[in-house]
Amino acid sequence: MKTKRFDVIVAGGGTAGVIAGIAAARNGAKTLIVEKQRCLGGQFTAGMMGAWVGFSDKEKVIVKGIAWELRNLLMERNAIVEEDPNTDVCFLYDTEAAKIVLDEMVSKEPNLSAYVNTSIVDVIKEGDTVVGLVILSEMEHMEVRANVVIDCTGDAVVAAKAGAPFEIRQKKDIQPMTLVGKMAGIDMERVKKYYEENPPVHDHTVPPAWREFKTFPGFMHYGLRDELENVELPPHLEYLRNWLAIFTSTPNPGEVTINCSGAIEAHSINGFDERTEQEVFSQKCLHDVAEALKRFVPGFENAYLSAIAGLLGIRESRRIIGDYKVTLEDFLAAREFEDSIGRGAMPAGTHTPDGVTMVVHDLEPGKSMTIPYRCMLPLNNEGLLVAGRCVSYEAPVANCIRCMPQCMVMGEAAGTAAAIAVKQGTTPRNVDIKLLQETLKKQDAII
Repeated sequence: MKTKRFDVIVAGGGTAGVIAGIAAARNGAKTLIVEKQRCLGGQFTAGMMGAWVGFSDKEKVIVKGIAWELRNLLMERNAIVEEDPNTDVCFLYDTEAAKIVLDEMVSKEPNLSAYVNTSIVDVIKEGDTVVGLVILSEMEHMEVRANVVIDCTGDAVVAAKAGAPFEIRQKKDIQPMTLVGKMAGIDMERVKKYYEENPPVHDHTVPPAWREFKTFPGFMHYGLRDELENVELPPHLEYLRNWLAIFTSTPNPGEVTINCSGAIEAHSINGFDERTEQEVFSQKCLHDVAEALKRFVPGFENAYLSAIAGLLGIRESRRIIGDYKVTLEDFLAAREFEDSIGRGAMPAGTHTPDGVTMVVHDLEPGKSMTIPYRCMLPLNNEGLLVAGRCVSYEAPVANCIRCMPQCMVMGEAAGTAAAIAVKQGTTPRNVDIKLLQETLKKQDAII
């Protein structure tokens, strides 16, 4: 089997992984990103998320570094919408432009390589140390070895294969999945006028914490309860009366992104028949919401479903057991950790497993929780870091720590720490935290 050697390997080139790869390469490490999709960025691109949530604590920006650099590059392309970056609940961006921008950022790093359309088959260990991966591209297997491996798969695939402990909630408790899509051909002025004249009553309560942000760029609407309350629905749409469906404008005229609950009471780590059922059901939900919008919301009469995301949006699956588990108490106390590598302030909580609403826990304006480096270190394994939504935290913290800016924050910290570990000839667990923090600050990160 062919073998290649790197300093750092990033497993998963999604929201956390692409940033981790850039950070490691910029800090001098010969780095490889392995990504199973056809493009980098994960939910940020192929997932068509479109709403970049988590930069503000309602008073000021709390995330910068590489994520902010990416924001600026999208601004240069007129591919992002913002009103006030200090108080925006999110930025709305063009997911297709984001694909090109990320490719350009990666291509400018001489220390960085990326393999797309490439799957992880196995983990290579020597004792308790992860030293590489077995990967598959088309029909060719390859061993790739490195001093440090960063698991940015979202599902903690590498950590689980390496035998690291993890937890996953029962199907009846886990957050629903989402398949995002886009609709085009919308008369947005009529849509805005309709909601000005018919302000939501039932949907006004979902989710309450978001309304505490002072600004929202563009247009967003939650739910379909008000629109469908007194209408006669065909049987196949009846379930939508109590379904969480969100639509958000984009930087492109006459276009919205649809984000609606999809597969419920399901584990994303299950494959074969069950995974196919998740995909089929989620796609049906997306089509049904688009049909309901066309039928019942003025301005959508001539709209059409123009795109469906290339991957399912997973809110929750495996979470590693790390050297530290972030708790809901930590969030509510806006804890300042000594080993902080970044910040989060979006309301903690979860989408309810029935796909209907959300449970939120909020912080006062100006407050944020720090993210400790230790939550990215899986127990019982050396040579391995984890970044993204599969780090170590209690389930109720999820909606704060899994947002894309926070995943990027963790990715930058993981990539930087990995490069420092290589330079110092040590493991990620023994990296000098003060040096890591100083390096992140020099990279304009906020910790």
